Amino acid sequence: MRATLKKDGLVEVLNGKYLYPKDHIHDWTAPGSGAGVVLKGATGAAYLLAVATGEKQSRVSIEPVLSAIRPDSTIGVVAFVSNEKPVGVFRRRHAAQGWDEISDIEYFFKPRKGSDVSPSRVLLPISKDLESLFFEIHSAMRDVDGLHADEALQELCKIIYTRSYEEEVAAEKGKYLLNSERFGTTEEYAAAIRSFYKDAADYDLRVFRLKIPQYERSRGVFNEPLRLSSPALAKIYKLIEPFDLSTSHTDIKGRAFQKVLGRAVRSGMGQYFTPNPICELMSALVEPKVSDLIVDPFCGSGHFLTECLKRVASIEGKTTKAFHEFAFGKLHGIEKSERMVRIAMTDMRLNGDGHSNIRCTDALLEFGNYPDIAPDSFDVVITNPPFGSLLGQDALASLGEFELAKAKKNLPLEIVGLERSIQFLRPGGRLAILLPDNVFSADSARFVRGWLLDKIIPRIIISLPVETFSPFGANVKTNILLARKLRTGEVSRQDLRICMIQASNVGYDATGREIEGSDLPAVTETAREFLQREGW
Repeated sequence: MRATLKKDGLVEVLNGKYLYPKDHIHDWTAPGSGAGVVLKGATGAAYLLAVATGEKQSRVSIEPVLSAIRPDSTIGVVAFVSNEKPVGVFRRRHAAQGWDEISDIEYFFKPRKGSDVSPSRVLLPISKDLESLFFEIHSAMRDVDGLHADEALQELCKIIYTRSYEEEVAAEKGKYLLNSERFGTTEEYAAAIRSFYKDAADYDLRVFRLKIPQYERSRGVFNEPLRLSSPALAKIYKLIEPFDLSTSHTDIKGRAFQKVLGRAVRSGMGQYFTPNPICELMSALVEPKVSDLIVDPFCGSGHFLTECLKRVASIEGKTTKAFHEFAFGKLHGIEKSERMVRIAMTDMRLNGDGHSNIRCTDALLEFGNYPDIAPDSFDVVITNPPFGSLLGQDALASLGEFELAKAKKNLPLEIVGLERSIQFLRPGGRLAILLPDNVFSADSARFVRGWLLDKIIPRIIISLPVETFSPFGANVKTNILLARKLRTGEVSRQDLRICMIQASNVGYDATGREIEGSDLPAVTETAREFLQREGW
């Protein structure tokens, strides 16, 4: 059926009835014969498409239009208009490819005058009393869009990423462009946020691919679009609008994010996390220095790296050139999961390093797969490799070369992770690694222990209680190994003293409930005294 409206008729409907400003309305060529206009908001992001049509048409007949704008992720609503009224209005389903029919076009409300907000005039740092901000945002995503806790965590990472970029732009332009009072509809506001999110990813790609080989492949995890609905996105961004992340204390931001991480852990993501007390213990004992090049080859949420960052900051201060170089160039992580890389990069940014060097790849591949890291390079390896899986011959053949895998039909994943951790260390480098108890005691792992003594000098072994990982759904006995890689020409010594420590209380019980009497402070003190006396 032929369209009954031309462009002037569409403009009359949008401006006369729904109050959209004429300067928002721009020509758009519709597939087929219908006239079309696209509306672009205060930041230039397209947010609504109106197409002239005949009487209400079937879903099949409107599909060419919906398909045509699918690549333009900021357009959230498409209206088909006939005889000066909408006969079909569709809102994009951002969480999946598709559209939901809604009752009408949203009316436009004139933005308040003077709504370009100066960063110095109204924005406040997140204070201790407002540590629940990220938790409130996370909850709103679940309430409005029904997201699972770990899905909401991914969207929170994208929101923080967008807000951090907006603050950088505001520092240059003198105003915050995503002030909700600038926008007349939910869709206009949401489209502007989506556009800023894409701009942030494009900016990072443009800048960092010049510095880091294959940046897009190894770090471009924020290319996935925002999946929140427009009502949820608008509501959530309004919550963060009054606050300035860049001037907020890193400890407060870190704690606020950890609250949300805790919720995700309880929802079933625990396999990616190392308990906070253990991260703190291992980073305290490895004693990272501002001159150290550090890597976590299995970094998960990146918490070992943030602990190292905080420890160096407490000693060096955050204003020196040496600390800036450490924060931005000497902390490295590798993680297979895109979801966890987003979390790790967000946590690192909130803790003060901007963009950490976290690669989204498998840490167990041939070294030729890594264009910017090499074996024998790092001063410190601090990690908790995944354990519990048995790699067969086919799986081992797809990985790099490992001495411990030779002539083996299968090998536990943690053994391969242990060897790769040692491969990353430079001669004389320090290792802090968490491993299951059988590596230290089982007859089947005797060959591993023999191999280790030809590669490292063991210094400390800390036996942890079985409930250490119970809050994350794992009842497994684990130990921490602190060791130094043999220097060039050095041979293992049989008479070297090794410190053995038994920890019985990590500060919580098997349910994750906090209990008194943690002996980790005493463990830390004993281990430090040993290292000061005996050295690495």
